[in-house]
Amino acid sequence: MDSLKNYIGKKKLQEPLVLSNNFSFHWANWDETCKWQKSLYTNFKNASPVIALNDELKLLKSTNVWLCNNLKIVKTDLYNLYDCYTDARLRLTWFERKNEILFSLDSEQGPYQSLTSMKWFNKEIYAQFIMRKILSEPFNLRSFRLNSQIPLILKLDNDINYYHDKVEIHQVSEAGMILKFKDKNFIHKIKNSKFMEMKIPLGHYEKQGDLNIHEIWKNINDRLIIMAQDYRTFHLDSRILNFYCNLANAQRSGEQEFYIFTRFEDLKALGHQVDLKAVLGQIVKKTKDQFELDILDEEKKSA
Repeated sequence: MDSLKNYIGKKKLQEPLVLSNNFSFHWANWDETCKWQKSLYTNFKNASPVIALNDELKLLKSTNVWLCNNLKIVKTDLYNLYDCYTDARLRLTWFERKNEILFSLDSEQGPYQSLTSMKWFNKEIYAQFIMRKILSEPFNLRSFRLNSQIPLILKLDNDINYYHDKVEIHQVSEAGMILKFKDKNFIHKIKNSKFMEMKIPLGHYEKQGDLNIHEIWKNINDRLIIMAQDYRTFHLDSRILNFYCNLANAQRSGEQEFYIFTRFEDLKALGHQVDLKAVLGQIVKKTKDQFELDILDEEKKSA
């Protein structure tokens, strides 16, 4: 596990800090590293990554977009569309209005699709606009979280099938996790079910005890193979779609994948007593604690 001082200001803004095969950290996912990153570029100590990001985004200005309502057609570009979507006031005007706006990437004659279908949207491009906003203006910052790629085995209560490739743990915080579903049809499957049964390979991350975070990440990285006995079964009520803005966010997704947030306590252990928060939540906490020490160490050197 590398330290923050070898990551912040040293890598491309889009690049994460790799912690293990299935975990990484990105500076935009914590308010403290956002402030650190912003301080570097505010003082122009190393502006080249910001310049490179701006240059990459400006390429979007060459892609024309036509917007249409029942009054007129306006020509703009993809850069402006993303820029407006990241502005809360403009998003309310353009994307959440009752009189629907249509868009076309082809020509003034169309074909047109609903702007709210998000078929123009790419999450990687959107993330780059958010990074630039974080570095250039006041912006709501996130609490600490880790990116992950932990595959789950999923079964719905009204389905005989087990799905091995439809869902994974996408992000983990001290409070809960974000599940990434790779098939938008599962919105309807979940709505028509009572609960989801999820088999999570927690044995891969358990029993780290009093090890420090460097030893924990090394142990996790050394365990490449997930065994059958590593899985722990949890039930998640399908009504989770109705909480934490999950359904609205899922329907707004312009891609096949969608995301659901769940607190650890929303998942009920089945046939075991393993505490999700005590396993995944503790890994997140210990990583955050180490990063806080890295920041303190950097501040002492800069004083």
